[in-house]
Amino acid sequence: MTILTLSRRLVLTGSTLVLTGVASGAMAAPLKQDRPRYDGLKKTIAVDIFRATEAVGGSVTADGMTAMLTQALVEDGRFLVVEPGGALEASAIVRGAVTKYEAAAGGSGLNISGGPLGGLLGARAGTRSQTAVIEIALRLVDVATGQVVSTSSAEGRASSRTSEAGLVENYGGGRLGGEVFRATPIGQAGQDAIERAVEQIASGMRRVAWTALVVDVTDGGVYVNAGSDRNVEPGMVLDVWRTGRTLTDPGTGEVLDVEMARIGRVQVQTVRNRLSIAAVTEGEPPMRGDVLKAD
Repeated sequence: MTILTLSRRLVLTGSTLVLTGVASGAMAAPLKQDRPRYDGLKKTIAVDIFRATEAVGGSVTADGMTAMLTQALVEDGRFLVVEPGGALEASAIVRGAVTKYEAAAGGSGLNISGGPLGGLLGARAGTRSQTAVIEIALRLVDVATGQVVSTSSAEGRASSRTSEAGLVENYGGGRLGGEVFRATPIGQAGQDAIERAVEQIASGMRRVAWTALVVDVTDGGVYVNAGSDRNVEPGMVLDVWRTGRTLTDPGTGEVLDVEMARIGRVQVQTVRNRLSIAAVTEGEPPMRGDVLKAD
């Protein structure tokens, strides 16, 4: 889809007539088709700040891509997006890097000059097109184990087209009118890459377990930090796991495995917005911080 804007201006000053027209267009991403409301359990996910060296746009690009990916995942509706290191722990975190950045990967232009109009003015018109390319590399990391679940890359492209018509004073060579609008399409290219990346992230998230945590345990039940915000429903059965040793590589410090033992099972009785209350149906009562997993 091409977004096209057109503006015109007519100025009369003394005996000088200036007519300018500017048309600009940028290739926008196709409109997303309406997806049916997602009614499955929502896994928590966080987006780490993108890495982007000065050669690929630096902090401006990093912040922009991070914000766009975060927004895209929120709008997708299949996940509960949380802040890295926030109050609610993420099941997985996306780490991205900008690996290619070409604000003007290619383009073409055309300029046309006409003869004098009344001996004083000449016509000038031109068009110019540009294509921007951006490429990102992504790693999806399981927070519970520290292991990289999947890697992927996505490239985005966007084109812009500008045209100008104006009048130039032939004798003096001065510019009497005309505006050149050069849309920078790198943002549209980034959005294109993000939209491709969301599907790759969703595919990788199938390998990440849905988890929640025990907030508290009282005579009234087991309080869970997940509710209707994550599509939890009454009657849902959750296995209770207790975390044991974390095994790390002595050379790199990389997490190799986290030992976990299943200690019981609970069933959800009451669901609130961000909280559920469950009853123990098997095994020993859980403790605050124990992990809950869906079947």
